[in-house]
Amino acid sequence: MKQVVAEAGKVVVLEVPRPPCKPNEVLVRTAYSVISTGTESWTIGATDPISAGDLLEDRSRLGKAISLSSEVVRKEGLGGLADYARAVRKPRVALGYSLSGEVIEVGKLISDVTVGDFVACAGEGKASHAEFVAVPRNLLVRLPKGADLRSSAFVALGSIALHAFRRGETQIGESVTVIGAGLVGNLLVQIARAAGCRVIAIDLQEERLELAKESGADLTLLSSDEKLLDHVQYFTKGQGSDVVFVCASTSSSEPVNVAAQLVKDRGVVVVVGRVGMEFDRKPYYQKELEVRMTRSLGPGRYDQSYEEKGMDYPIGYARWTLNRNMESFIDLVAKKQVKLDGLIEASYPVGSAAEAYERLKTSRRVAVLLEYPEVPVVKAGPSSVPLSLPRRTEGVNVALVGPGNFARETLLPILRTSGSFNLRWVVSSNPLNAVQTAERYHFEKHGTALEDVLGDPAVGVVVISTPNNLHYQMAVETAKAGKIAFVEKPLCTREDELMGFQQLDPQVQSKIVVGFNRRYSSHILRVKKLLATLDGPFLLNYRVNADLVPQSKWSQDPEVGGGRVIHECCHFFDLFNFLLDSRTVSATVSAAEVTGSTTVSRDSFSATLKYSNGSVASLVYSSLGNRYAGRERMEIFGQRTVVTLDDFKQLEIYAGKKPATFQTGVPDKGHKNEFIELAKAARGEKNSLISAAEIIAAMQDTFLVDRLLRQEGPNSGGRPLPE
Repeated sequence: MKQVVAEAGKVVVLEVPRPPCKPNEVLVRTAYSVISTGTESWTIGATDPISAGDLLEDRSRLGKAISLSSEVVRKEGLGGLADYARAVRKPRVALGYSLSGEVIEVGKLISDVTVGDFVACAGEGKASHAEFVAVPRNLLVRLPKGADLRSSAFVALGSIALHAFRRGETQIGESVTVIGAGLVGNLLVQIARAAGCRVIAIDLQEERLELAKESGADLTLLSSDEKLLDHVQYFTKGQGSDVVFVCASTSSSEPVNVAAQLVKDRGVVVVVGRVGMEFDRKPYYQKELEVRMTRSLGPGRYDQSYEEKGMDYPIGYARWTLNRNMESFIDLVAKKQVKLDGLIEASYPVGSAAEAYERLKTSRRVAVLLEYPEVPVVKAGPSSVPLSLPRRTEGVNVALVGPGNFARETLLPILRTSGSFNLRWVVSSNPLNAVQTAERYHFEKHGTALEDVLGDPAVGVVVISTPNNLHYQMAVETAKAGKIAFVEKPLCTREDELMGFQQLDPQVQSKIVVGFNRRYSSHILRVKKLLATLDGPFLLNYRVNADLVPQSKWSQDPEVGGGRVIHECCHFFDLFNFLLDSRTVSATVSAAEVTGSTTVSRDSFSATLKYSNGSVASLVYSSLGNRYAGRERMEIFGQRTVVTLDDFKQLEIYAGKKPATFQTGVPDKGHKNEFIELAKAARGEKNSLISAAEIIAAMQDTFLVDRLLRQEGPNSGGRPLPE
């Protein structure tokens, strides 16, 4: 499909794979999308590549660039640096956030939308300028029968204007001033008129003011007018405007300071556009003015529970949510109380998007539409990119599903440089991400559907690095397709999934590998070998100085990431089991009771695990510390021997008067050795990959500790593991 993106400061149209329709999404074939000059112009400018001159002038940015380049060379070599440089010189960002179209597929969790419905959609990264878009339920509204698709495509811009108007708490008969008669400003003028207000519009350009007049403004004024304040005072009978809406787009603070001159005593200034915010104190202080910001389309915006999961806010507490604002704007359009035709300069086919953006720069009007041909609804096929690296004839063909930050920073450099793998497929639910990753790392194919990978007989290994809640199902599907599934930790986020794993056919189980990488570290393998020569039991202390992670992050969501214990601590429980070579028989937890902080008790706790051989392992996991202190430290005591490991860089073994010290220049957390063993397994060779029984044991420990922390409070007694 075609998608419009900003690339190195320019507008380009790319061919990308069609997005998948997730359970909580609707797949829409776009009819029209609206180009927004303000936001999108800023986005396009933000993709301008940094010049060498800019870097030389900005020492901090230069230092960061050098540091990043050095890290890329270390991980990927000079070839990787060349690819990284090309990617930096050609950054890409999806454009667009307001459109209308027809529903062609509905996710299984959505019951009030059907195939064939016409809808209006909003949201950056969702309602993009693309032939097909996948949009969560709360970011779309169904259109009434006979609705005008062209006008309905303005839903996001209209909802921004409507939410701003509500923030002003404006009443019938009041006078309002709109500074900046662009697209949102003109929509605000029409909404204010529909609500019974007297409206003043102010702008730099005469052409914009003519549009504002057509939109219903009672008075239009050039911002350069020397008698601007006098005109407003006369119009408002000497009182000043009740509310001033600042819709301008400029780095200057002049609009907010002009607003202070125009608004009445104890009036309201609503900041809608991207403007400078250096306020002149005197008028704001003397009039005791109130400044209100608007956050996009309304309550619910940027809340993942609302946007992604479709959880609505009770109408008694949030009358006008994002989605209800969208419905209200579409209602205004349907009743002709807001008219869009006069604001539209022209319509362009999506393939001519660059021309459309250029037209808008010199247009008298404030909107340009992109229109989309009725593309046939056929199964989305895979896409290929030209290979610029030789294919290893003996290499294992690997697919990566979910190219997020961890995959790009850690997994892909290893896969690329190991010599054992061919990068066959990359799959992402974000079509643009799939394309960019394929180009950056030289994958043969890219797509948005796991089934395309599973249907490729050439693929031997599928690396799954998606959000945690998708791990288990994808791993099982991959293993049942006869391929090795390397799934990033954890294996799963629910205990019923673990039970399902235990009941799988052993042949399927054997093809699922979980990325518990620490057991493959050269330091850990040395410690393992040492402990095998000593008589137990052992006392193991492990301290993790973790950063504070906000509760809004996906990893903290019990339904997506599982929380800190499931998301990360499963690593440490597997490591304990591996080193102590024994079965956990019980666990005890104690958590820090933190008051007046965003930290929750399960983010800072200690857990003690007892083993059948008499050994004890204690994990102290803290989000209360300082990130500049060491992150992980392990100590093991047993048979007059002490082992310490600091951040996987330095290992010390005290068995006599002087310690034996082993160091690595960078942390060795085992990722490289892990993929060496994975390649052996894919070739049918003897290997030391984690077994199904070890995966089960680590996840059982993880769920037990998580359950104790969640269900029984911060100080829970010991509990045995299930038999």
